[in-house]
Parts: sequence; C-alpha cells; structure tokens
Amino acid sequence: MSRGTATTYMHTGTGEMCYEMNKALTVPETFPIYLSSAYIFDSIEPMDKICDEGAPGYAYFRLGNPNSDAASRILAAGDGTETGLVFSSGMAAITTSLLAVLRPGDHVLASPVLYGETFYFLKHELSKWGVETTFIDFDTQKPEDYIKPNTKVIYGETIANPLMSVPDLGHLADVAHDNGALLFIDNTFATSIVAKPAKFGADLVLYSATKYLGGHDDIVGGAALGSKKLIDTIRFYLGLYGGNLGATESWLLARSLRTLPLRVQKMSQNGLALAKFFEHHPKVEKVYYPGLDSSPSKALADKQFEGNGYGGMLSVNFKGGMELIDKLIANLKLVHFVPTLAGTCTTLTYPPKASHRDLSADELAAIGITYGQIRLSSGLEDTDDLLNDFDQALEKL
Repeated sequence: MSRGTATTYMHTGTGEMCYEMNKALTVPETFPIYLSSAYIFDSIEPMDKICDEGAPGYAYFRLGNPNSDAASRILAAGDGTETGLVFSSGMAAITTSLLAVLRPGDHVLASPVLYGETFYFLKHELSKWGVETTFIDFDTQKPEDYIKPNTKVIYGETIANPLMSVPDLGHLADVAHDNGALLFIDNTFATSIVAKPAKFGADLVLYSATKYLGGHDDIVGGAALGSKKLIDTIRFYLGLYGGNLGATESWLLARSLRTLPLRVQKMSQNGLALAKFFEHHPKVEKVYYPGLDSSPSKALADKQFEGNGYGGMLSVNFKGGMELIDKLIANLKLVHFVPTLAGTCTTLTYPPKASHRDLSADELAAIGITYGQIRLSSGLEDTDDLLNDFDQALEKL
C-alpha cells in the first residue's frame, strides 16, 4: 500500500524499528534513553496483562518506564532490598511514601533533627490529613516510651541533617516491628556505600538522589527502596500523584551510580580530614561529624558503618553569627556557598537560611541549629587544597 509524504515521515523508523531491535543479535553497551511516553499494543489482551497482572512491558510513562526501572534496579541491588522506585525529587519520594501507608488517625514517631522540609511536612502538613507526629531525641529518649497503638511509622535519618547524629537503627527497627509499625530511614547523607539501613531492619530506605546518588549537580530526583509488597503499595501512589523521574534524569542517575563507590570513599576521606582540621581550630566552637572520637555517635557509627568511612558531611559551629559566616563565604576561593550537597566539588551551606529556613527561630534552637553554623559537603579535591583554602579564609576573619 502506497503512502503519502506525511504518512511516510510519521510512520517510518518508529514502532517497526523497535520490533527489529528486539530480534537483533546484539544489544547496546550503554542502556539507551527511552523517551516514549506511551507504548504500542497489538491487541487489548497485552494491556490487561501488563496493567493488571504485572507482565513484562510498559503502557504509559507515569505507570513505569525502562529508564526508571534501570535506575531502581541498581539502587535496590546496592542497598540490598528487593526492589525500589525513583521519583522526581527526594521530597516526592518522602511524601509519596508516607502518604501511601498513613491514614487519618495514625501516628508517626520521628527525630526532630531531619532535613528541614521533611520536618515541616511531618509537623505541619500531615496534621492536615489527621496524622499526628511526635518528635523525640533518638539519642536521649527511648522510642518505646513514646510508641502508641496507632503508630504506623518511625522515621529517622542514618546521619541526621545537619547535626550528624547516628541513631541505633537496629533498636528503632525492633521497636517498630514489635508494635506493628514500619521503620523509614533517609539514607541520603550516608548512601549504601557507608551504611545499609535495610540490613539493620529498615523497611523503607529513602534518598534524595539529587545528592550523592546523582552526584554531579545536574539532576533532581529521589528514591524509595524496600520489599516488593511495600514498594508495590507506594508504586500505586507514585502513579496517582505523578511524581515520576523523567527518562533522561533516570538515565543520568543510572550513569552516576556507576562511580558512587569511588566518589563516596574519597569524600569520606576529605570529610574526616576537614572535621579534624576544624576540631582544633581556635575560631571553631563545635564540630559535628560521626567519625570524630569526640562525637557521641562514634560507637554507633563504627557498628553500623562497618569500616566504610563516615561520609562526607559535617557541620561546624563558629564563634560568631551570620556576619562571620558571610565573611567566611566571601574569603573562600575553592569552596562555594550552594544550597545543596554531595556534588563533585566541596560546598558549604547555611542551614538557618537554606535547608532549614522554613523552621522558626525557636524550632532551630530546639534542635541545635545556630546562626554561626555551616554545613559542609566535602568533594573530590586534593585534601591539602581544601585545608589550605579554609586556613587562609579563617586567617582573614
């Protein structure tokens, strides 16, 4: 059958080319980017099998696509979970996962030392849905004393943002499971290279993939990893709320994960070196880093990190306020003020005005965030160059 010009241009090199590729004797060395928003069905039956029975294949991008599945598969393998999902941001992963398992009348038990927007969502947004959150200090208060019959989730971070405390993951998991609750752990600061929360009983491991997982400051994304049963529950709400990670971003995430072990190892080395440098500097009041012998979290970090380093994140309190921090930022030559973390370059941020700016002054004070505090994300630079940059910057203060 002859075709017109427009039809020829529309229908050549599309679906039939994909069928040919499926029969090819070779496959691409690098997994390609699948930009198609929808897929071709030869009849109605395959749609039922894919959408209702979980048969291999895809229907519509929001309900699943090859690139997000590729990234999820790498992440789940790295963390030792059955499966996972990727999202359009870390907050999309966190909020979608919580809303998937919580109902009006439920209760959440959480640490108050969390990423600022996570804290805000737990405290202010979930209450609109009829969900109560109790915040306790996992270091000094026993979670079993605050659990309730309606507690459905215990929520924390492997390395807390921004004070770098480390909770007892095994104990939190025991308390949660003894009371029919789930343990959700945000592993963004540690990554699976430093710690694997699922190994210690976490039911869901959450990430801002914008940070170490993406690692190059060129994508925004999130991830949730866990059992197939739990992930399938969350998957429905991911499709419903539409917080999907794009195909190109998923491809970039999968690419970046190939170098995650090397990057995190070097960043952990630089993080420890910076922490030791600041700990002995006369203009520094306090250093928060789980790898320091002075850290109250050192013993738990040694147990749970299993010799894999302590990560590249640290916070430093200076003997001064916002004015001093502003001068420090101006004096630095290599290290820039950036409201994110875990890219290839060392950066600093200012929690009161960046990650935790949605918190009131009282809320900041209650969790130990001061106006003389910076949070540092160590990068891949030569260690001596970083130390020299901070040394010259502090000398001018």
